[in-house]
Amino acid sequence: MIINHNLNAITAYNKIIAAGKVKSNAMEKLSSGIRINSAADDAAGLAIDQKMKAQIRGLEQAGRNIQDGVSLVQTAEAGLGSIQNPNLLRMRELIVQALNGTLNQADRMQIQNELQNVKSSINDIANNTEFNTIKVLSPPIHETPLSPLEGKVDIVFVVDNTGSMSSIQTNVANNIDGFINYINSQGVSDIRMGIVEYRDLTIKKYDFSGNKWTNSSSDISSTLTYLAATNSGGTEYAMAALATVADYYDFRQNENGAQTKNVILVTDEDADDDTISKVASTLNELKSKGIRLYGVYNTNNSDVTEFDNIVQATGGEKVNLQSSDWGNQLANVIGNKIGSSGNITSQDDEMPTLELQVGSNSVEKFQVQLFDARTVNLGIDDVTVDTIENGENSLEKIDEAIATVSAQRGRFGSYQNALEHIYNNVGNYGDNLTSADARISDVDMAKEVMEMAKSSILEEAAQSMLKQADEMQKSVLNLMTKWQGDAQ
Repeated sequence: MIINHNLNAITAYNKIIAAGKVKSNAMEKLSSGIRINSAADDAAGLAIDQKMKAQIRGLEQAGRNIQDGVSLVQTAEAGLGSIQNPNLLRMRELIVQALNGTLNQADRMQIQNELQNVKSSINDIANNTEFNTIKVLSPPIHETPLSPLEGKVDIVFVVDNTGSMSSIQTNVANNIDGFINYINSQGVSDIRMGIVEYRDLTIKKYDFSGNKWTNSSSDISSTLTYLAATNSGGTEYAMAALATVADYYDFRQNENGAQTKNVILVTDEDADDDTISKVASTLNELKSKGIRLYGVYNTNNSDVTEFDNIVQATGGEKVNLQSSDWGNQLANVIGNKIGSSGNITSQDDEMPTLELQVGSNSVEKFQVQLFDARTVNLGIDDVTVDTIENGENSLEKIDEAIATVSAQRGRFGSYQNALEHIYNNVGNYGDNLTSADARISDVDMAKEVMEMAKSSILEEAAQSMLKQADEMQKSVLNLMTKWQGDAQ
């Protein structure tokens, strides 16, 4: 019997500690519901569990990505649907109407006006259909600001000088300084200007000290004041005047997307030479040379559709002469737009291909090729019905455009179906992976309850044995007490 080391107590104590650790571990697992609460629980299992959880969360996000992709495709397809019906179908209906031999040239002109409006509607839909600011039916537009030193513009005023124009020319002359100052304030420091007047059969190009261009706003103001005192006649040949400007003036080139070439048309009437062919050829001339047309005219006039279409097609702005504030608008509307040529604005030639992330890994992509639905890409930008032959050609173009849009709508529909199949697969994959991860990381509650009960019993038993070990030490004292008694 020894007293310096109570080996039985030490053994019982160690068993209490061990049982307590097992009990504590079981309680942690039962409280969290997770089998692997730290790397010490299962180092290999923890590594596998975390990789699976990363995949599961990636799949959940991929599912949301796919739903966004479906929404984008639906937006694009809906835009094409609006272009096809009613717009393309209406254009075809109008062309079929124009092919009828019972119509005269004036009737066909009215039909052409509506065709232009429908084309504008198609372009509006194509340019404005977006998903999260992404244009889905027209190429992306990029705008980069230029420094003031890079700002330069050329401006030619094309002025109707028939009998009713005197007060209008005077108002432009009075507002020219404010107009130029507004452009300067936008960062454009190099401005060249010219003037062309038209009346009856006369188209006159003005020189300034032998030069067709001037940098002086007073030169333009003086010329406009002179015109206000000399106007006469009553026939307007605006289309011929605009075509003359495009041929005669050596506009500086548009650079890096910055707009340099600008023409401002000032008139209180429609053009008397606005035949279908003349309007089309004038528009083509301006667009081919990169010239932007601005208009100062009575926009409420029902006969200015041609002006509206050319202004819109070339990217300009218009001011309504019926507005009491149109003189100031010359600066803050047209001047502001011309001044914004101090920014580089460019549009891509091709539609982008979007890559949707449809899986949890980088290589799991789905490509969506967007479609340019503008009239120029559909091949119907130049449809005309001024003659039976042109109308027949236009009908073929419209039929091709309808077929093209139908095919593209079908492609968008196949994209949507494919994405929905991928979404279902991603969901099933995520469910199965979650089930597999649960078998690794989730705790077996019954097993842990059993383990906790066992460790509790062992802990209590060890505590009881510790008490017994203490009692064994007391027996030594009893023995010594008895020995002392016998010795006495």
